[in-house]
Amino acid sequence: MADSKLQWRPWEAGWWAKQLPGGRPALPLYLLFSVTSFLWILLLSMLLAKVMDLSRDMEHLNEQLEGIQVNESTKAGKLAALQISLSTSDNKHQTLKIKVEAMAEELRKLQEKQTSLSTNLSQDLSEAKKDRDDIRSEMFRGLEAVRNGNGSSCQPCPSPWRDFQGSCYFFSENKLPWSKARDDCVQKQAHLVIINNHDEQNFLNPTEFLGYWIGLRKTKGGVHKWIDGSGLSYTNWNPGEPNDSKGEEDCVMMLHHGRWNDFTCDKSSDNWICEKRQIC
Repeated sequence: MADSKLQWRPWEAGWWAKQLPGGRPALPLYLLFSVTSFLWILLLSMLLAKVMDLSRDMEHLNEQLEGIQVNESTKAGKLAALQISLSTSDNKHQTLKIKVEAMAEELRKLQEKQTSLSTNLSQDLSEAKKDRDDIRSEMFRGLEAVRNGNGSSCQPCPSPWRDFQGSCYFFSENKLPWSKARDDCVQKQAHLVIINNHDEQNFLNPTEFLGYWIGLRKTKGGVHKWIDGSGLSYTNWNPGEPNDSKGEEDCVMMLHHGRWNDFTCDKSSDNWICEKRQIC
């Protein structure tokens, strides 16, 4: 039995196999080693190729990352430059705004000075014109009086007009709005009274409890002027006046005690006083 187990049997192992102790062939182990080695070499080659591919991908990604970093750095530099430019522009804008505001304030002050000078000049011219007319009238009256040998060369005021210092004054007995009272004086070749001084005011002070329109009215610029365009060289306002109640009181009337009060122009609640120069 033992001899039969050690006997080489080609039809069992094949013609190419050697019989080893134990009855196992040697050639199949060699083939297995060769195949295994080949597979390992193939696997290592594939892994090496994959590593090389990954290495190239990493290099490409690093290049892209460096490009992105450079691009971001460039953008950051541009952003910083824009921020500096914006800050500079804002500072210039603030400086320009301050200069414009200063110039506007200076212009406003100059306009106020111009308005004040214009008002003062208008008042001075009106006063000079009135003084000239008064001096000329007095001169002619004096010359006529000397020539005729009497004390006055002026015609007396027509009834019921009253005379005072070379002027005639008409005190109405009925009531009208300010504009119609003005028109009535124009028809009488006169104008609503212009009060120039304290003496004239005392002469005009009513003796009856009546109010009278006078030739004073507020202009569109908010300044009170006489009907001939002259400014105020004398005033006699009632305490607290003018107050322009409700923004409707643009005309001026004289209260029964002589003080002035601004009042609504279209009210028919007051009499009026006309004034014109005496004929000399």
